[in-house]
Amino acid sequence: MISIFSRTLKIWCGVALAVSLSACGSSTTVSPFHPTRVVGLGDGYNDIRTAAGGQSPTVREGASTAGSVVEQVAAYFGQPNVVSYASGGQRISDLANQITSVGSFSSGDLVVITVGAFDVKANATPSTEAQTLVAQIQRLVDAGVKHVLVMPVLDVSRTPWGRSANFDTTATNTFNNVVLTALSAAFGGQTTNTVIYTNASGVTAAFLTATSMAVFSPFTDTGYDGTAAGTRPACNNATAFVGCDASVANTSYATMLFADGMHLTPAGNRWVASYMYNATAQGWR
Repeated sequence: MISIFSRTLKIWCGVALAVSLSACGSSTTVSPFHPTRVVGLGDGYNDIRTAAGGQSPTVREGASTAGSVVEQVAAYFGQPNVVSYASGGQRISDLANQITSVGSFSSGDLVVITVGAFDVKANATPSTEAQTLVAQIQRLVDAGVKHVLVMPVLDVSRTPWGRSANFDTTATNTFNNVVLTALSAAFGGQTTNTVIYTNASGVTAAFLTATSMAVFSPFTDTGYDGTAAGTRPACNNATAFVGCDASVANTSYATMLFADGMHLTPAGNRWVASYMYNATAQGWR
């Protein structure tokens, strides 16, 4: 069983990017949602073990920092109470154990799920994984959760590993579309959104744009330099997925997009989280 990681994080304040929004369900806001706890599930994007020597696959800046997507989303909501069972390399099939490990849930929980990248990398069958994801989200809903925020997979072919492996350029989009269809069928059309899948927040399109340009604000290094291999990530290894401590990272990591072969730097995670937070305007705020 995966052990729990929890943290009271320092609130990071910033102005969320304005994007065109759409999501499963209705956009009617009954009352603004203020989570009493933010729960992270899934893969390395939500791994909060950022202390030096930790296991979060980003640039680990220290135990008191907010380097993951879930922590950044929580900061936008002004909620310092964050717990996460997410871990690098986890797949959709691992959500079942993670949910069991959390134990109890409540209507005040915001559950943030970042998962699917390693399913795409493994060439898993999209329809099978989508239905597994639906089943696990239904578990959360049955347990009383009323707010589930799901991150789409960022194009694996544009990651340092994807470039080095000449990965299929259509696989991620196919996967995301199948997941969207499954989530819409299961949770769409509700009076108030329970599940928001942030594929339409603009993050996937922005990621494609950013990784086709050498410089894309706020990043001075997006992994793209006009060559097939692209630039090296902040942790200096395009085929590893374990991140690194800040003490050994590229000294410019604060303005770099990628930490390792698949994962983002804290700045990259903050950038993604801003899109996810904006998506919650669809009925939650």
